Amino acid sequence: MQLPRLVIDIPKIVHNLQSIQKLCGRWGVALTGVVKGVAGDFKIVEALVDAGLEELGDSRIENLERYSVFPKANRVLLRLPGINDLERVVRSADISLNAEMDTIGAVERLGVRHRVFLMVDLGDRREGILERDLLEMARFCQGLKHTALVGVGANFSCFAGVKPAPEKLAALVSIAKLLKEEFHLPVRYISGGNSSSLPMLYSGGLVSGINHLRIGEGILLGRETLEGRPLPGLFQDAFIVEAEVLQSQWKPGRADGEIGRDAFGRKPEIPEVGEGFRLLLNLGQQDTPLSGLTPLEPGVQFLGGSSDYLVLASEKKIRVGSILRFTPNYWGLLALMTSPYVRKEHLY
Repeated sequence: MQLPRLVIDIPKIVHNLQSIQKLCGRWGVALTGVVKGVAGDFKIVEALVDAGLEELGDSRIENLERYSVFPKANRVLLRLPGINDLERVVRSADISLNAEMDTIGAVERLGVRHRVFLMVDLGDRREGILERDLLEMARFCQGLKHTALVGVGANFSCFAGVKPAPEKLAALVSIAKLLKEEFHLPVRYISGGNSSSLPMLYSGGLVSGINHLRIGEGILLGRETLEGRPLPGLFQDAFIVEAEVLQSQWKPGRADGEIGRDAFGRKPEIPEVGEGFRLLLNLGQQDTPLSGLTPLEPGVQFLGGSSDYLVLASEKKIRVGSILRFTPNYWGLLALMTSPYVRKEHLY
């Protein structure tokens, strides 16, 4: 058995998708399934498309190119496109998220039909134009012949952690109304964020007018983004990490010696635990951010790790060669799927 490995339960992922799809359908919300977290894993994406996902969102052009074999699924580039790669963008993506006039103008000069979502910065201070620049952008988009502004969107909880509060979503609806009614732009979709907006969708409290969401973590991990809380009726264990115990020995509770920086140039911040058994596992920071793993084995506690080792405290001695299991958070999953050193095993 090759370890570490990531065990992927595809039926659970499909269940999560279909549950969210059903809820979106009830409230008239279109869905982009964000698959960037699986790093282009074709088996997962194919299963989602077969289950009825009509729009694939990814931040990597390389992955969108591979998804051309799904002709019935729209492909959405979620990362702002680079001017130097636009010909590839319009070939591989039906829709792209945009925030720069220069970029949209360069797309227009290609002379091919392409659809864009205009991203608006409503406080998270990542991608998007400010509301004060909206009128200039709207007048510019009025002159487009080949490039259609079909939606507006905002991002929340990814950079500064700003929540998708009702007043912010209402502002996005007002912006879309202005673009459509005053500037006669073909705005159809009002995209109210990512999995951080799912609690409002589940409670029926999504602001009226929001008719599009970009959902990744909810589908893959069954959680909302802001607090990482499980969503009702969804699986949180579609991805399980397995790693092997390489060392299991009793150790004193504290390090012995003058403390400097660790292997990553940081001052170590290790939880205070008493003397006891320490486990070394064959999973390291090179594979995934270790703090994003939640142990499924009772009686073990995360302490830290290095490039090649995960270090745990254990209430009991665990036999060398034992396999311990973990669930990853979203960022941990992204790294695990990207790492060539972590074997992927798919369950059907």
